[in-house]
Amino acid sequence: MCPEVSLGEKCENLYEQVGLDTSYLVLMTMSGVLAGVALLTNSIPILIGAMVIAPALTPLELVSAGIASNRLHRAGFGAMVAFGGLLAATAGAMGTTVILNMTGVLPPAQNLIEKPLLEERITAGWYSVLAAAAAGIAAGIATDEERTDTLVGVVAALALVPAAAAGGITLLSRAPARASGGLLLLVVNAGMVVITGTLTLWLHTRGDSKAHTG
Repeated sequence: MCPEVSLGEKCENLYEQVGLDTSYLVLMTMSGVLAGVALLTNSIPILIGAMVIAPALTPLELVSAGIASNRLHRAGFGAMVAFGGLLAATAGAMGTTVILNMTGVLPPAQNLIEKPLLEERITAGWYSVLAAAAAGIAAGIATDEERTDTLVGVVAALALVPAAAAGGITLLSRAPARASGGLLLLVVNAGMVVITGTLTLWLHTRGDSKAHTG
């Protein structure tokens, strides 16, 4: 079996796992809710919990596999599902913020941005981009070897969901223009996961091809 066909089959396997269904959207929304609570209360344990339940990586794996195998329609579907999930996470974080304000748990007059964890995720820091790149490489290897690694998904979610939640929360703050920082970080991180994942898959495929012809 030639490497191209093998990679195409892996792409199809990922396609069968990805869907914009109720369970996916509920999990992404709940991840956004937990991420919102974590960012507003500076709780790292809650933030970790939010990342554990977020199925944010598989759609982006499909994007990388679709690009690497030249199945752009599959890559487009993965991008659509990823966008829908991150939008649900953002909505979850915003809804949580509104509820906390309405119930008085979080005073409405409080400046939402003055939170250390939140501040870190409305600025495109190198550490977050590096984590996204590492997650993309690990995801590419996991896809190539057809392995399911939950920890890789957690790292990817850490690079994506908090940025989406921070962007949503900041839109409700006294400085909504700063939300662009969180959304920019989200785009950069998602792009790094896809780019490094695609390159990893492409390099693996090229290496396998040379091994077969050598």
